[in-house]
Amino acid sequence: MIVLASDKPPSGARERSGARARARSGAGGVALKWLGVAVAAAALWSTLRGADFPGVGALIASVGAPMMALALLPNLVARLFQAEASRRVFDALGRPAPFARYLSLTLSTEALGMSVPAGAALSESVTFYLLHRWCGVPGPQGVAGIAARRSLILLANAAYVAIALALGFGHLERASRPLLGAPWLPWLVVLSGLGLLAGALALAGALLSGNVASRVFARLRRLPGRRVRAYVDARAAGFAATDRHAAALGERRGALAAAALLLLGMWLAEGLETLFLLRLLGVDISLAEVLSFEVVLAMLRAAAFMVPSGLGVQDAGYVAFLGALGVPGAVTVGAAFVLIKRAKEIVWIALGLLVFFGGRVVYREAPERA
Repeated sequence: MIVLASDKPPSGARERSGARARARSGAGGVALKWLGVAVAAAALWSTLRGADFPGVGALIASVGAPMMALALLPNLVARLFQAEASRRVFDALGRPAPFARYLSLTLSTEALGMSVPAGAALSESVTFYLLHRWCGVPGPQGVAGIAARRSLILLANAAYVAIALALGFGHLERASRPLLGAPWLPWLVVLSGLGLLAGALALAGALLSGNVASRVFARLRRLPGRRVRAYVDARAAGFAATDRHAAALGERRGALAAAALLLLGMWLAEGLETLFLLRLLGVDISLAEVLSFEVVLAMLRAAAFMVPSGLGVQDAGYVAFLGALGVPGAVTVGAAFVLIKRAKEIVWIALGLLVFFGGRVVYREAPERA
């Protein structure tokens, strides 16, 4: 008897092959996370090893508890701006919800984003879930709104970079040679800002054209496998609805502009926080100097996405910039600064997680409105 070989492996073999692929993928993800932890630890050690620890303790003690508490306010202002921007985007989609729910959502997702590796990706996924559970935003509108908000964040970030360059171009030039050994730093920031602007305009243009989801749907339908195609076909209405909602946002340019300004306020509030903390530590530094390095370190933090909150990487950047700008005792001052900044973040992470778990009880499930 002749047995004809099939070009498809038996189902059991396919399952074992898929399990092995998932295991390899999981192992790779774990290895990447541990690599991120190692990088963070090395960068943090590099930041702190040259510090005068008694001097660090004295600097932190000199701030005092009342001023430490006051140092929490700039981050609160940033989160208020961020929450109001989200509320305006989804209100433009016809899904109004109380501001308190958007603030709770913002605090929760920011806490998750700061506390785990690759937190930005997790934060977007949790945002999608909480929009439905807490704010009554169904899937298609959630996708359209999150994509619109992402493009506005990029646009606001580009504007923030432009402001920092206008005020602090000379400070970046001054810091460039000590940091890079060449005068390229301000021009690298210019290129980064242009890249952010191009990305924001491309994402917004594609989204508001009202056919992105349809193009994604068409490509997914070309994937092999009947089950995959059946799964995609069953969601055709959702893809079409996402495009309709995205196109509808294009008619609410005023609401989107207001949201973009609020997000710019968020970025500026985060820069003012750094200025406030450094002034508390007695550092004579200007807003222009702070903004000049804050934009660079925000990009560095985004690049180190596998490290929670850019831990170690961003901290080393602060110390390096303070030294390059000629701050006396930069290593000791920088160590005190990053310890206060990280302690502040721990407070906000704890509060955000408390809001997340408390909100699941308080808000329960918001009804979807027609």
